[in-house]
Amino acid sequence: MENMMSESTEVEVAEIEALRQQVGMLKEKCAFLERVVNEVPANIYVSDLKTGVVWCNQTNEETLGYTLEEIRQMSAMEYMEKIVHPDDLNIPQDSIVHYQSYDGAEYGGVFRAKHKLEQEYRWFIGWAKPFIKDGQGEVKKLLCVDVDMSPRMTTEKQLVTALQENLKKKNGLLIKSLSKREKEVLQLVCKGKSSKNIADELCLSVHTVNTHRKNIQARLGTGNVADLVLLAKEAGLD
Repeated sequence: MENMMSESTEVEVAEIEALRQQVGMLKEKCAFLERVVNEVPANIYVSDLKTGVVWCNQTNEETLGYTLEEIRQMSAMEYMEKIVHPDDLNIPQDSIVHYQSYDGAEYGGVFRAKHKLEQEYRWFIGWAKPFIKDGQGEVKKLLCVDVDMSPRMTTEKQLVTALQENLKKKNGLLIKSLSKREKEVLQLVCKGKSSKNIADELCLSVHTVNTHRKNIQARLGTGNVADLVLLAKEAGLD
């Protein structure tokens, strides 16, 4: 009987020791992963589509100057307006719209942002992908990664290429917002056809074509035909 109790105690001690070792290994693993997340040269954060940033790594805090606690105390747009260049605020906004209507693998863009104690903006390239969904499969939170390109761009050509790609994506979204008929009219405008030629080809009145052209320019924010054609070409419109 004593031998059985002794063996049982030894087994329990062995199991407890094994659990201690597992816990120790898990602690080491968590500490390692936490260090990686905080030291990786990129801003990593989780953003709720309604409330904004709910978590960020240490690099994000150091790069932009706001602690997670400070970020949480601000609304989503209040935070964005403090760090993102006014001309680039469409990037985070487009990302939210994108995932409210489309569950793609990822979404990205190039934008300018600055540290709260600095006046000069730096160029970032960012990606986002669905992170948490609700019971209906709708995206609720995004996992985002932004990389500061300023110290990593070795040539001006690299930066120009990156900005051109961003402009193409931005203009592409504008083109997608047009109706099917407006896209048809825009394609013919890009081919140098007059309103009368377009009307004949699409079996429309000249007045209707001119109305479409006016609406297209208002939607795309262009002031003349030359700018309209340039934007369409930059967006890759055939």
